[in-house]
Amino acid sequence: MKKYCTAVVLFLFCSIAVFGQAKPRLGILPFSGGVEGDGETIATLFSFEKEILDAFTVVPRTSAVNALVAEQNFQMTGYTDSDTIARLGRLLNADFVISGHIRRLGDRNLVITTVVNVETFEQLAGDHREYRVIEEVPNLLPDISKIIINASKQDTSSLPKLAILPFNIANMGVNVQDAEVLAQILSIEIGSRGKYVVLPRIATMQAAMQELEYQMTGATAEEEAKALGKAINAEYVLSAEVRSLGATNMFTASILHVEDGSLLAGGYRNYRSITDGIKLMADLAGILINDDSGAAVAAVPAKEQKPAKEPKPPKEPKPPRERKELPSEDKASRLNTLGVSIGSAFAPPFLIGTVHVTLAPFRNAFIEVGMDFGALSGEEDVGYFSVYPFAHFAAFVPFSQKGGWYAGAGGGVMVVKYNLNDFAEYKENIPAFDLITGFNFGNVFDISYTLRTNFEGVSNKLSIGYTYRFK
Repeated sequence: MKKYCTAVVLFLFCSIAVFGQAKPRLGILPFSGGVEGDGETIATLFSFEKEILDAFTVVPRTSAVNALVAEQNFQMTGYTDSDTIARLGRLLNADFVISGHIRRLGDRNLVITTVVNVETFEQLAGDHREYRVIEEVPNLLPDISKIIINASKQDTSSLPKLAILPFNIANMGVNVQDAEVLAQILSIEIGSRGKYVVLPRIATMQAAMQELEYQMTGATAEEEAKALGKAINAEYVLSAEVRSLGATNMFTASILHVEDGSLLAGGYRNYRSITDGIKLMADLAGILINDDSGAAVAAVPAKEQKPAKEPKPPKEPKPPRERKELPSEDKASRLNTLGVSIGSAFAPPFLIGTVHVTLAPFRNAFIEVGMDFGALSGEEDVGYFSVYPFAHFAAFVPFSQKGGWYAGAGGGVMVVKYNLNDFAEYKENIPAFDLITGFNFGNVFDISYTLRTNFEGVSNKLSIGYTYRFK
């Protein structure tokens, strides 16, 4: 019985140990580029992702790895040099390594992520995403994590190896780092299609080029492809250029056989600015993957790029349709008018003419400014004239068709002038407070009532007039 229990315990212990080792080990390097500290923060957030923790055993970085990061000037070159990434992964005893770069390409902000197999130096997967502000990057990590996890489970042993050369800059005005970013995006787009295993070992390629002195001897692209492919154990090499033809700028790319240097596939895309390269790299990847005959070398002219952009216009009319309803409701609830009216206080002044303007700074309310002109005292030998500048604030409720009802309050100062038998003249300034209400019909006619008081007496005004409503 004792031996039986001991055997069970040993079996469980071994099972737990084996199970615990089932998860591949993942190293996460600080993202290069960006503001100091951003790359370290992104790497830390990656290590907290639940999907990552479920699929991998995350390996913490050692002081030796951190020292090597600084030694290799990782801040500038690490995101394209999988030799360095794999070396760091081996120091961590990791199976896979995540690395990335924060980069601005033209007017776009990019976060580029790759995962490299430490044993084979292969780039298993990659991802590039745009963002407006750096605070949006954490929201992108869950989807990127899923891509990395799925790639780590795939068997790529039967796929041919494709080495990505650095972009050759054939015309002036293109930033070298921009070209490297485009090369990285192109390698990600090609790798995601599952036809090749990507070897983006740019540092190794550059070393091989220097060692073989092909840059100095003027070797052809075919000879260079054969030499470089053999040096890095690849079956195919992707070569790309940024060049111009007169006023036209273009990206060209081709896949060459290492064995004989022959062309497998190729194509080009015209562009206006370096920012266009983000979309064009996806287009080029599609050409290179879908056409093995080489016919794409002279194909894909600028005119054929239009169909890819034509699906977008059908989506654009929808937003205006949604917005049309809102402005109509907005206009209906805003009373912006210019008007004139005539009325009476049924006491001095018996005749009142008014000029007024309403301005609606926001919905269902408006500010009214205007002037009353009063005349006729109703008594013989007594002349009367008054001017009353006023300002009101009112709420407005629109009708289902046109016009609406309003009510509000305000005030002004009435300047009154009396002439008594043409011998005496009397003037007075009277502050007053108003309560108003009224109706606007069809955005044309206006009927209003005003209760006016100076807190010693009360007067009334009833007016009818014409109103022009601004659209």
